[in-house]
Amino acid sequence: MKKYFVFSDIHGNLKPLVKALDEAGFDMDNENHILLSLGDHFDRGIENLKVLGYIMYFYRLGRIKMIRGNHDDFLLDFLTGKSDGVFNIQKNGFGNTLIEFAAKDATTIPLMRDSINQRFPNLIEILESMQDEFKLGKYVFTHAGYAYSNERGWYVYNFAPTPYFLKHFDTKDNYYVFGHAHASAMNYYELGIESNDIFEKGNFIGIDANTVYTKEVHILVFDEIGNRLK
Repeated sequence: MKKYFVFSDIHGNLKPLVKALDEAGFDMDNENHILLSLGDHFDRGIENLKVLGYIMYFYRLGRIKMIRGNHDDFLLDFLTGKSDGVFNIQKNGFGNTLIEFAAKDATTIPLMRDSINQRFPNLIEILESMQDEFKLGKYVFTHAGYAYSNERGWYVYNFAPTPYFLKHFDTKDNYYVFGHAHASAMNYYELGIESNDIFEKGNFIGIDANTVYTKEVHILVFDEIGNRLK
């Protein structure tokens, strides 16, 4: 039976991910061990290129499912020319990713874009293959949960405002697992406790460990029919 090892928001930090997966029992050589990432693979950290190599390895093997986080959208929009990336370079650590991915002689933003697309010709394909949500039994996995509008009702949004989602969304019998919002902040503001442990409130589970600063990664483990094993 397959096992799914769930993580989120590693933001260019491979070593903490590998350590956490090892502690959770992940076996790189076991074809029944599947990675499930809830997005935000790059930016801010300094191992973005190693993270890319890692996810590309399992992508080729068909052993990783990926949700597209807002930072993954930043990269996709840049590579396809929808964004010049300047705001995200200034505010969201995107410059670290560009420096690692582009050739050293690519000294302007257009040259960086061309360089990355030439060096990694299937990167756009990988980013476009990322899903909005993934389901295992009664567990629903997204990057940031759901947002609400009068026109659309509730919809998956990788920049969803977490407090509104937690307060107003009707989970019914399902459990909603997400990243994006730091578990430590939600534990403090929603539960009144100071802890960076996995956030759990009702049927909501938040697993963003703020890896850039804590060097920790939260891992959940499920079997293929949706039983939570860890």
